[in-house]
Amino acid sequence: MDFEGRGAVRINSENLLAFRLFDKEGRVCNEGMVETLDISRTGIAIQFKEAMDIGLKIELTIGLGDDVVKTIGKVRNLQEVDDGQFQIGIEFDFLTDEDLNKIAIVYPSILK
Repeated sequence: MDFEGRGAVRINSENLLAFRLFDKEGRVCNEGMVETLDISRTGIAIQFKEAMDIGLKIELTIGLGDDVVKTIGKVRNLQEVDDGQFQIGIEFDFLTDEDLNKIAIVYPSILK
C-alpha cells in the first residue's frame, strides 16, 4: 500500500518495536528496542532516549500479539519530551495489505 500525505487516524498503541536506523551512507548507526506510542496506516510514533535525524531511513519490526510486521520508513519529526526522551514520528515507505491486515487484527479502527 503506497501512501500520500497525512490524515490517517492515529491509534494509541503499546507494542514492542525493534529498529535499525541507517545513516546517509546506508550504514546502521543506531539500533534498539522501544515501545510504540501510536500507529496509523501511514506511520508510527515511538519514544527513544536519543534524537534521530529527520529524513533518515529506519527499518522496523513491530510486535503485534503473536505476529510481527516488518517495514521500512523515514524519520519525519522529532519532539523532545519532559523527561529528556524524544518522541519520534516515522512515516512508512510501504506497507503491504497483508501487514495492514495484521495490524487491523489488533487495531481494527486502523482500516477506517
